[in-house]
Amino acid sequence: MSRRRHARRAFTLVELMIVVAIVSILAMLAVVGYSKLVGSAHTTEATQMIQSIRTAQEAYHAETQTYVSTSPTLTGGLYPNAAPNNIKTSWGGPVITGQPCNPPAPSLGCWAALPIHVDSALMYGYATIGGVAGNLGFPAVPTINGAVVTLPTAAPTDWYFISAIGDTNNNGVQCTVIGSSFTNDLFIDKEGE
Repeated sequence: MSRRRHARRAFTLVELMIVVAIVSILAMLAVVGYSKLVGSAHTTEATQMIQSIRTAQEAYHAETQTYVSTSPTLTGGLYPNAAPNNIKTSWGGPVITGQPCNPPAPSLGCWAALPIHVDSALMYGYATIGGVAGNLGFPAVPTINGAVVTLPTAAPTDWYFISAIGDTNNNGVQCTVIGSSFTNDLFIDKEGE
């Protein structure tokens, strides 16, 4: 009888299947959490670049009393990624003095007036549009999370908008980040996409 009491008890197949199921669920949650973390990290690139462009726009305005426009729209004429995807693109080479700025076509010449320092290659495409006080012709601002961004009816001061558009996981859904001179807030649509 003492042998029966001390017999080793093994795991049953059901117990092993439950453990495997729990580990699988935990692994799946970890992968989803990690991919969201990576997506947020890519959005950080856009927010930091928008802040750099914002600072450069203000410095340029302090000298010239105008803001720079690099594109006719916030969604077209993006630089350095004209068609954003998950491939990093460098900001550009040396700027040639006097290089023309042709806003319909994205080029480094349009950005040459703004003293922007870029440390590494970028996954987002950027555009900025500037205007003067009293101008009623604001650019079309993309919807953010299904809502239209409310703009003043007329600009009380000179203004600018900055957009960053990227598709960091290359699934066809683009993340859009918008900044403007009207507020320090950034509008982010489809963060992590």
